[in-house]
Amino acid sequence: MAKTNPMKTFVFDVDNTQYQAENYVKGIFINPVLPDNFWTEPMENRTPEHMRHWEAMPFILSDNDFYKVYCLDGGAWDRPSLIGGFDSQNRLLSLLSIYTGNDRTY
Repeated sequence: MAKTNPMKTFVFDVDNTQYQAENYVKGIFINPVLPDNFWTEPMENRTPEHMRHWEAMPFILSDNDFYKVYCLDGGAWDRPSLIGGFDSQNRLLSLLSIYTGNDRTY
């Protein structure tokens, strides 16, 4: 059985929007609760607020001991792109700090 961590609430300082995730490390959500229709909504139908929060913002989803990073980067018209996966969350976070070029915080 997969282990589950309790969810935490994170607030965007810009507009006080709240999101839940297991964690938020170096500007990356770990197992976030994603908005409705996140995997199927065409990019042109997403609200400006949604795009401000999620466009070009990688996030990690874990399944047992494997971690995949996705990003709503326009690579697909209706869903986030799979950037890659690792068997270590720390290795994936290290790669992402290189990929994003910063240790982003909100």
